[in-house]
Amino acid sequence: MVLKKIFLTGGSGTLGGELIKISKAHDVEFITPSSKFCNICNPYQIKNHIMSSGCDIVVHSAAITNVRATENDPSRAWEVNVLGTLNVLKSCKDLGKKLIYISTDYVFDGEKGNYAIDDPINPLSKYAKTKAAGELLVRTYENSLVIRTSFFGYEFPYEEAIVDQWTSKNYVDIIAPKVMDAIVSNAIGIVHVGSERRSIYDIAKERCTSVIKISRCNVNGPIPKDTSFTY
Repeated sequence: MVLKKIFLTGGSGTLGGELIKISKAHDVEFITPSSKFCNICNPYQIKNHIMSSGCDIVVHSAAITNVRATENDPSRAWEVNVLGTLNVLKSCKDLGKKLIYISTDYVFDGEKGNYAIDDPINPLSKYAKTKAAGELLVRTYENSLVIRTSFFGYEFPYEEAIVDQWTSKNYVDIIAPKVMDAIVSNAIGIVHVGSERRSIYDIAKERCTSVIKISRCNVNGPIPKDTSFTY
């Protein structure tokens, strides 16, 4: 069986690693050069690697995702999430490749919840603003797909969980197959990928029985109330 070759940035990340793990079951082979040799912040490196890969689709998953660190120092997130995305976009446009951009539910401000794909975005945190900027750049390119999603690793990573924050987030082994389905589809535009609307605390309890309840008022920084999706 001939596998579908797809170029993937961020292959060492949480989502990228899970996509690679399940790739052959979906008849996909990911080309994932190391960021040491293929830095998305270097426009010549990324273009040359995409060109030599022989792929028709580029999945751009690489990003700075540390929300708290970005609030204190947004410069690195801007460089990777905005400038890096622009470099990937320009390469795809020049080479005629479809671009699939992994975005986030945090492009929404959380005041409404149950967001549809055509609802206006209004990011609150500096991290979310860099991801929204990358998304808006990608949306200028007709041959593109924006996948808005959100996920933890295989386990809940904190000792505390917020009871009054709502989301469509889930664990990466649940989310990645849904992302893969969107990747191998012919969809363009925007799609939302997630699970049913739950609180962060409810998600945490699923895999961490000893988690402590906290509320949004106990957390520093802009925390959106409800970024859940409709599908």
